Amino acid sequence: MDESLLEREEVGRDRSSCYAALWLCCHLRSGGRWDGCGRLTAFFCLFTVAFWIGVTRNLYCDPDVLQNIRPPFDGQLMPANITLVERKYLLIQFTKLVDVYDATHAHIGYFYDINLFIIMRFGFSDANGRIWFEARYASFLSRFKPIIEYNLQRCDVGGVGRTSLLYELKEVWWKESYWRCFVNCSRLFNLAERTASTQVRERLIPEANFGLDPTFQVSFDGWLAPTLRGQITGPVSSFGTGVRQVWSMHLKNATDGELVAKAKQHFVIGTASQDMRVLSRWKVVTVRQSELPNWVIGFLAVLDDIDSTLSQHGHVAYQIDR
Repeated sequence: MDESLLEREEVGRDRSSCYAALWLCCHLRSGGRWDGCGRLTAFFCLFTVAFWIGVTRNLYCDPDVLQNIRPPFDGQLMPANITLVERKYLLIQFTKLVDVYDATHAHIGYFYDINLFIIMRFGFSDANGRIWFEARYASFLSRFKPIIEYNLQRCDVGGVGRTSLLYELKEVWWKESYWRCFVNCSRLFNLAERTASTQVRERLIPEANFGLDPTFQVSFDGWLAPTLRGQITGPVSSFGTGVRQVWSMHLKNATDGELVAKAKQHFVIGTASQDMRVLSRWKVVTVRQSELPNWVIGFLAVLDDIDSTLSQHGHVAYQIDR
């Protein structure tokens, strides 16, 4: 199936950004000499984009695919109470995957996250491979900030009978301790909402009021917990013992402070096909239903699991068990 116009525009912006960054770096390191810089930059960017398209060819919003499909769970995309299960493969894995299960252990779908330099894909697919929503950087500048600034939007936005809400997620870094803690850590986010009848486009810089006047506030509290793992691909170090931050999430209404949803993380040892790694599990419980869509709550719960593993925002991450 042909890529949508939005997808082609995003790939074009990513390719241009990659080209400019590498070209400038090469030029500065070579003292202004141009020999080889153009060829190196062109090869690197073409390879990167080709690799990126190959890996993500089926992982992007396509409104045409969803046009005549009824959104699962009465538009909620997932039930109110879910379990998030980290998926690992034995050897090479380019995509971070977290499966979603309901209370009966039926597979609902999965979250995916791919990061290649400054290019990102972070969204949710149902069990049939249909992408229903994505998180995108709020701006080009947001890619380089040490905090999270995401736009969260449904892929079927603007369709007949479909939601037009857009959620703006911004990390409140000056109030959290995640970037300077060791034992007891916290992460804080503001979640604002507004309407948008079409897919939002990435800006050069975020809007001045991005994430302000939040409707909900999200807090993560973490502490060090011991872990145990095995390994079949080689010798295990430290007798398989380690430590890792284990987190809990609380989502509250910003107006009355009432709890809307909560989630708690724990760890298990993977199977032999997962090289017996330490794997994350989350139990997500919605306390006040219909106040915030279930798919947004699920995204918030999986957010730290994906982001802390990649350490893409420069925070200190304690995962001495890999």
